[in-house]
Amino acid sequence: MLFLDLDRLDDFKDALLRINRRGLLSFKTKRHLCDDLRPSGEAARALVRKHHDIDVSGAVKLLTNPHCFGVGFNPLSVYFLHQSDGAPAALIYEVSNTPWNEIHRYVIPYEKVASGQDYWFDKTFHVSPFNPTTQRYVTRVEWPENSRTTIYLGLQDVEADDIMFEAGITLDLKPYDGRSLKPLFLGIWPQTFLVLGGIYREAFALWRKGLTYHPHP
Repeated sequence: MLFLDLDRLDDFKDALLRINRRGLLSFKTKRHLCDDLRPSGEAARALVRKHHDIDVSGAVKLLTNPHCFGVGFNPLSVYFLHQSDGAPAALIYEVSNTPWNEIHRYVIPYEKVASGQDYWFDKTFHVSPFNPTTQRYVTRVEWPENSRTTIYLGLQDVEADDIMFEAGITLDLKPYDGRSLKPLFLGIWPQTFLVLGGIYREAFALWRKGLTYHPHP
């Protein structure tokens, strides 16, 4: 995945990673909280300020998969917002669904997940036709410091005691200048196709098992 400082996208002006341009590997601001003409972290800051009185005047960093050959899909992208002194401030979970290609964003103050705390919040966005919106999420986050980050997300039916779905990822963060070909062929470029293929493969398996189908509202 890419971990981008949204206020420094001009650093990739002459790189293999194309910002709002066609290329083998590209980042499309229209899919994210980022202005197309003047890309920055301001739209993400504005969303957080709309919901919470938090200092988010520091860096805004986005963890996401880029587009490859013009194709891109992220079930979950995560914004890490910081205070003016660099301290963690807030998260934005940007959730996408397929094939509807809709986007919904959940804003989480950092204090809710500080020190590895579990944070619960209601699911309000239709993602999978095999999961109703009458569920809730639980998340844990290791803030991307010391070159590593971890994100955990669980899903629970409202009246159930057990978690019915879990997903998690741990990443080691390595500098990328946008010019080296090595990450394209050893890590980044297949992810979009692997993610989309995996989603529809699992959906077909669930359908064959006869799980209840919940149509898009």
